[in-house]
Amino acid sequence: MKRMIIAIDEEKCIGCGRCVNSCPTGALVLNNEKVKLKDERLCDGYGSCIAVCPSGALYIEVREAEPFDWGLLDKISFEDFLEKLAKHYRPEALK
Repeated sequence: MKRMIIAIDEEKCIGCGRCVNSCPTGALVLNNEKVKLKDERLCDGYGSCIAVCPSGALYIEVREAEPFDWGLLDKISFEDFLEKLAKHYRPEALK
């Protein structure tokens, strides 16, 4: 199925981990100092990781991907999501 999902420009990734820490669904991991999509079923396509990336390494693309696991939302509180985003948010990343 085609859907919005995070894509990573590894050349731009500086391995800071801010995106990993801000992702409410745990879709991203650091591997060899570069961010990777751990499991595309975990990526909600919302892009909270984009808002915190200092190097512009993350973007959203529409492509064939496994469907998002909506059952994850039962495990994530809205307050936890907002706290993660507020802790790492960078307004300039959204320009």
